Parts: sequence; structure tokens; C-alpha cells
Amino acid sequence: MSDPAIAIEYRLTTEAKLHAFIARSLTEVGVSEHDAQTVADVLVAADLRGIESHGSARLAKWYVGRIRQGLIDPKAVPAIVRQTATSVIVDAGNGLGHVASKYAMDAVIEKAREHGAAFGTVRNSNHFGIAGYYAMMALPHDMIGIASTNSMRWGAPTFGRDTMLGTNPLAYAVPAGEEPAFVLDFATTTVPLGRLEVFNRKALPLLPGWAVDSQGNSTTDPVAAMAGALLPLGGYGTDLGGHKGYGLGLLVDILCGVLSGGAFGNDLPRRKENARGAVAHFFGAFRIDGFRDVAAFKADMDKELRAFKQSAKAPGQDRIYVAGEIEHEKTVKHRAEGVPVHVRVWEGLEQLSRELGIPFTL
Repeated sequence: MSDPAIAIEYRLTTEAKLHAFIARSLTEVGVSEHDAQTVADVLVAADLRGIESHGSARLAKWYVGRIRQGLIDPKAVPAIVRQTATSVIVDAGNGLGHVASKYAMDAVIEKAREHGAAFGTVRNSNHFGIAGYYAMMALPHDMIGIASTNSMRWGAPTFGRDTMLGTNPLAYAVPAGEEPAFVLDFATTTVPLGRLEVFNRKALPLLPGWAVDSQGNSTTDPVAAMAGALLPLGGYGTDLGGHKGYGLGLLVDILCGVLSGGAFGNDLPRRKENARGAVAHFFGAFRIDGFRDVAAFKADMDKELRAFKQSAKAPGQDRIYVAGEIEHEKTVKHRAEGVPVHVRVWEGLEQLSRELGIPFTL
């Protein structure tokens, strides 16, 4: 944090302190110690990776707040309702999405270990944090992981202005050898909802083409955008590929909602409706050694990733990244120097500690 402006805007804490505070806050509202640790794992992973929209910023409102309002069951136990040797459907019982998702991905990995590949879905769930966390669970097992989720409707279809789709992220994690894993984790809207919240928190304008207002007009005002709709990845219309983002978002809704027998399309809540358990997820994992020798694959992954990073740079650019590299480097930096928490999030966590009557230990 050598930049004075950054030092003013953020507070630093350690990974351990942040994890402990998140877990303590959740147990205070009835979440089991085991489940609280799971949620803390996911949220801290987001903050470490620099994805601040999905880290501790979500704790007070999205998780503790919804539990206190009776919108999430803190004691729900995920249950398998249907399975085969290579597939599983989990009912989250309106519990925390992180808990049901880790349970489902663990089951998928175990089935893939035995049979080579497996897929799973979760229904009746809630927000699950960053999709990349679950895809990355496959990496230690020399597998490629996949994760996605539908969500509250914030996105308009191509040439539409009604919110019909969530931000519906897709995540893929592929192991490498000496290079960091290739981790592609992206919303199928121009940006995730959390980006609007971050820009609003920082009083910054949005970039043109990210969103429309309630009348379908392009806007750079985060508040107007949150009352309107996000655009599909690629932006308005078809000229820059907006129809491709729309198609990907709809694919996620099909894999998560339709395939699981959970909520999809018009069954999903709009914006901030107080729906319970109206989110569904999709997961996959497959063994690399089902295709080729793992060591040889990882060596070729290093070769592949380095080829892109060492290719010719555009004018004025000094580096080319591959997916997951920036987040990996931020994780290393934040573990060594401290995890940055935006001052407004910090103040919100401090307020949460007062409301819950627990020590503020960051």
C-alpha cells in the first residue's frame, strides 16, 4: 500500500483475522462452526484475489442480514435428492449457497475420481460467492473444474430492457506446471452486479455500454443502472457480440436452473425481491489422466500460457496476462502485506460487530 490514496481508501488486515471475524459473525446468527468456516473460506478467497465485490463486502447485507430477516436458513443441511455414478442433484434447503456448493463439488470430484468425469447441480440455494472458488477445488486432484450459477435477475437480453437473466458467471480452472493455474471466472453480463456496487461505493461513473436505465437508455450512473439493467457481455445489440453474452447467460440459466429442477427464467427474483432459496448452481470436474499423462499435460500448459504472455505487446503495454494470473499475484501480495478492505466495507463490518455484540477484531 505505497500509494497514499490507496492507503486512505483501504484498511489492511490479515487473512486469519478476516477469516475469524467472518466465521464468528455467522455463528452468532445460528450458522454451525463448520458451515461458517466454509463461507469464510470463500469470502476470504475473493478478497485475497482482489475480487472485493464478492468478499467481506457481502457479509453484513447478503448473508448475515438475510439470515436475520429469515430469508436464509442458517441451519439448512444440503441433501442429495438424485444421483448416478457420474451425476448428482443437491437440494440446498434454502441454506447458504457456499455450503451446498462445496458439498456438491466435493461429491462431483469424488465421482470424477472414480469414473473420470462427473457433473452436479444444486437447487433451492442462495448466493454462493465467487464461482472460481469451486472450479479451483478440482485443481489439487489434477482435474479441470467447472462452476456456474444463475442469480437474481439484473441483466437484459439482447435488444431488450426487462431484467430476464442474472449475471450468471462461468468459471473454469485448469492446472499447469510451474505457471499458475489458468482460472477463467467471468460474468456473462458486461460486469457483475458487485461492480456497480463498488463503483457506487467509490462514487465513480460506470463505463459506457455497461448498463441501461429503467427506460432502456445507456447510463453511466451506478444508481440508475441498478434501477435499470446490466447489458450482456459484449454490450448493446450484436455489433460487438452482445448476442454471444446473452447466449452464454441463457446457457447458464439452463444448466443451473432447468437441469436441476430449480428456479430459472421468470421464476427467479428481480433485483432485491426477498425470495428464499431461488438460486441454482452447476458444477463439473474431469480427470486429465483420462486424456493424457498429467505431467506432460502440465508441461504443455506451461508452454501454452507462456506463448501468450511472451507474444508481442500492443503499443504502450508492457505485459500480457492470462486468466487467473492477476488474481494469483494479488493473493501472494495480500498474504504477505495484508488484505485490503475498502474503508466503507470496514466501517460496515465494524457496525456489524456492534449489532451482533461481538468484538471487532480486524
